[in-house]
Amino acid sequence: MKTPRVLVCQHGARQRYVVARILEEAGMLAALYTDSSSLSPLGRVALPLKLLAQGRLRRLLERKLDGIPKDKVFSSDRPLMSDMWASAFSSHESVLERHLRRHRVLSQRMMQWGLLDADAVHSQSYENQDFVRYAKDKGLKVVVDININPLSNRILSRECHKYAGWKFRPLDNSIVERVEALFRDSIVLADMILCPSVWVSEGVRDLCPEHAHKIRICPYSSSIAYNGRVNQPVRGRIFWAGGNVLRKGLPDLARAAAMLRPDYPELEFRVAGSIDSKIRALSECRNLRFLGKLVRNQMKEEFLLADVFVLPTHSEGLAGVLLEAVVAGCPVITTRCSGMDIKDSENGILVSPGDVDGIATAIQRVYSDRKFRDMLASNTRELAADYTTDARKDRLINILREL
Repeated sequence: MKTPRVLVCQHGARQRYVVARILEEAGMLAALYTDSSSLSPLGRVALPLKLLAQGRLRRLLERKLDGIPKDKVFSSDRPLMSDMWASAFSSHESVLERHLRRHRVLSQRMMQWGLLDADAVHSQSYENQDFVRYAKDKGLKVVVDININPLSNRILSRECHKYAGWKFRPLDNSIVERVEALFRDSIVLADMILCPSVWVSEGVRDLCPEHAHKIRICPYSSSIAYNGRVNQPVRGRIFWAGGNVLRKGLPDLARAAAMLRPDYPELEFRVAGSIDSKIRALSECRNLRFLGKLVRNQMKEEFLLADVFVLPTHSEGLAGVLLEAVVAGCPVITTRCSGMDIKDSENGILVSPGDVDGIATAIQRVYSDRKFRDMLASNTRELAADYTTDARKDRLINILREL
């Protein structure tokens, strides 16, 4: 069986370009096609000014492509330049329209770069559809990594009304339908669909049951390495991290914190992420300590010191913050919608999405029953072996050899 040569297409430094790096180590990488990075023209200009670089230039320098030969990296600033143009002349562009514009712009550049010696193209969700369709028409196999349950917007639209004080705006039905149509287009185009979890595969099956035979489960790996360090908890330190407040269950954690405060005033609920000031000011959030957006090393320390990591999410692909907690040896409280393969009360605690009483009870149990907490931590460290980069590499390479 021929080992395929794979062209990896991605926007941003998702998981630090791990897919391209894995394929390069296996001798399967044709090239990495991406947007702005430390190797794009703007990134190269910013490098000599790294001590002075701020904002977007600073973020470019953080997009390092370690382990990938420079001659295999094709990195374009055109999506960034189109963002700057749109912000100046198109103030009414929606988030989805911005996303699709960026992908159209980069797809055009990818087509100029060509297909090289590739046998297959690897893309994410509904990204780069113009280029993926072009590659398919030229005879390449298409691998699509569906990185979140494709029905997530539908799920969140149903949940918005439960949190009136938070003033979440439900997505317009036309947006929900359009996003699902984009997912459907990618699923139809794909020869192989990679899902990081059973939860994601269920969404794919519900959306396109006739394409379920294409699904392969391929969990992600942690983007943080702890280099032998393991969790040494500060008792009562509860940690949550994320950006999408509703989807990742912060309102539910805030309500659980309020329930626990009278009997357990010593508990500290720490929240990492760029959280809007209006949300931070809500009375329901008075028991939460907002840390702001943390850099990688700061996140590492939080996981190493947390008594438990809580992510009562309503929908994910396979939550990266959960992977980082598990690899640190930190017990987790989450839902099956997180994508993590948790066995309840063995290597973590599972609650139902929106179950505030269940979240509070789980936190109270971990805090009060230290033997139970230690058992969870020990089993979590065993679970972590499934989410190392080496484990992911073995899974991904074996799956791609089916092409």
